[in-house]
Amino acid sequence: MNSINTALKNYNKKKAIYTISNPHSRSTCMDKIRSGQSFLYREGGMQSMVVDVRMKDTICADSLKQALDKALLRYPYLTYKMVEKRGDFYLVQNPLPFILEETTELHSLGSEEINYHLIDVTYKEKTIYISFHHGLCDGRGIMPFVKTLIYYYCTYKYNDKFNAQDIRLAGENLLPKETEEPYGNGRIEVNETNLPKVYKDGYALPDSINSVNNNKYYRYEIKINHKNFMKFTKENNATPAIVIALLVSQAIKNIYPNAEKPIICNVASDLRNGINMDNTFKNCVGSVSLPYIDKFEKLSFKEQVSVYRKMIEEHKNTDNIKRELNKQIHLSDKLDELPSYEEKKKMLSFFNKLITNTFILSYVGQIKLGDCEKYIDSFHMYSSGTTGCSLQMLSVGKYITINFMQSFKTDKYIKAFAKTLEESGLDFSISDIIEFTTPKDSVSLTLGI
Repeated sequence: MNSINTALKNYNKKKAIYTISNPHSRSTCMDKIRSGQSFLYREGGMQSMVVDVRMKDTICADSLKQALDKALLRYPYLTYKMVEKRGDFYLVQNPLPFILEETTELHSLGSEEINYHLIDVTYKEKTIYISFHHGLCDGRGIMPFVKTLIYYYCTYKYNDKFNAQDIRLAGENLLPKETEEPYGNGRIEVNETNLPKVYKDGYALPDSINSVNNNKYYRYEIKINHKNFMKFTKENNATPAIVIALLVSQAIKNIYPNAEKPIICNVASDLRNGINMDNTFKNCVGSVSLPYIDKFEKLSFKEQVSVYRKMIEEHKNTDNIKRELNKQIHLSDKLDELPSYEEKKKMLSFFNKLITNTFILSYVGQIKLGDCEKYIDSFHMYSSGTTGCSLQMLSVGKYITINFMQSFKTDKYIKAFAKTLEESGLDFSISDIIEFTTPKDSVSLTLGI
């Protein structure tokens, strides 16, 4: 196992103090975490989320080291650590270096092992792993950094200049509101409009119920030909997320044709646009519940898409987005009223055994990397710790990738999903089952550092 210290030689973890030069470094830094609060009080810590970048060639350690140093110059807020004060968490400057290690073993975020950082970059053979803490940012918040890192890596590895459109580069100014806290100014004023119907009482997968407290997690990696998939999507006037939501719902309905409640897909929904904070890196995500109800079986696929489109449009109304944010702001306000870490942890203890029925779908979107895409095989995103069934979906280059994650070991859902993909004429491949875990953070073990 080899390790490389970024921008530092002869590094002694316990003695070295090294600050990465940064033109955007801030002199004051006690940013209270609000939008990521719900991820900070989990029993034993919060599992890291991982962006898994598969390249076509073996990773060059020196090129990745240079790329990481360069990318961090553009994202100073990703170099911070968490400290706790009276039960609240703050982001503060962390002068310690990042450690770039060749390993398949993921590290605990916020731990001494990685100098208390909240992101971690490792590599092995042809894969680069970028782990991040959901209390720091969400998937959309980390992705600009990932794009910058891969852009610079390709630049150094292949000694070439690439199209940098839509990629943020070192030396550029931060974008407007890039570090703004979405929950920072209290309740948002909302106009009185009709509320869209919310479906919460969905069918519970028996396997999900039976897997509570099992603490074992499995996933399948699905690669779908992007060109083929987008042709099918456009023919049905759909979006990638709607297509997958419907096909998975159909698959589950085929397994449980007499399900007494609707199959519900809970789709992660970006709320940034509703409050004019498109650039914030911080957590700003809600959920839209899409029910697969009995009448759908009498509709064509295109008609089913139309129903989902209408539901999503109603939920993405600006006033409804603000209502969703107000619910989350209210939760943060309640947490702020509690005087200690233990009391806040107790208030959020329901998350430890939460099952979201029937399944969860998150789609970060298409990641455009221009000329660099010819060196990339695929991107994947995954995290353990979720009870039930959840899907993480990405689009890069030639492939749409889906990590189909379960807290139980069975192939009946993936087989049923494969059948709906086949019947739709989609070109895809599915991996064997992968037992996996992403480590819990060590923030609670280093309170007050």
